[in-house]
Amino acid sequence: MPEGTKFFDSFQLDPTNARLRKNGRDIFLTPKAFDVLRYLAEHVGQLVTKHDLWRAVWPDVSVTDAALTVCMSEIRRALGDEAKTPRYIQTVHRRGYRFVAPVTEEPSPRGIAGVPARVEGFVGRRAELRQLHKWLEKALKGERQIVFVTGEPGIGKTALVEAFLAQIADNKDIRVGRGMHRTLWDW
Repeated sequence: MPEGTKFFDSFQLDPTNARLRKNGRDIFLTPKAFDVLRYLAEHVGQLVTKHDLWRAVWPDVSVTDAALTVCMSEIRRALGDEAKTPRYIQTVHRRGYRFVAPVTEEPSPRGIAGVPARVEGFVGRRAELRQLHKWLEKALKGERQIVFVTGEPGIGKTALVEAFLAQIADNKDIRVGRGMHRTLWDW
């Protein structure tokens, strides 16, 4: 993980590569909007004045409130945040902004790109989980995928699928249908 990477909710903010990701997918931000978000995330819980942002993001350049307003709109759209009910960035009227979401330097238990470092009660199968996420990523990009999880009874196929589904549960772009096959015997 690049140094300085910040994690909040299902987002990953990587300042080294100027990249914002959610659930393993890149989210586009203009360079200035990215810089504003980075600065706010580095000052969690603190009031960041407009003057602070202008000095940090537009040094030696004269800009108006409109430039900052455009950046904030872009950031909120990218995060799915709303000014009236903020989950990430709170507006402090006439003063500035405050980043209100918890930020960490380590991925959440859900992990990077949806692959957790550990799933409660689930050991191993990290490579298989990564593969399932790769196939999901392709499907989300429009490339059709059919996946069969097969193997001997008792080796953890259901546990693998359940762990995978738990990891993607927060992604609003995904709908999961469930079914169960039962063999009926006619004696």
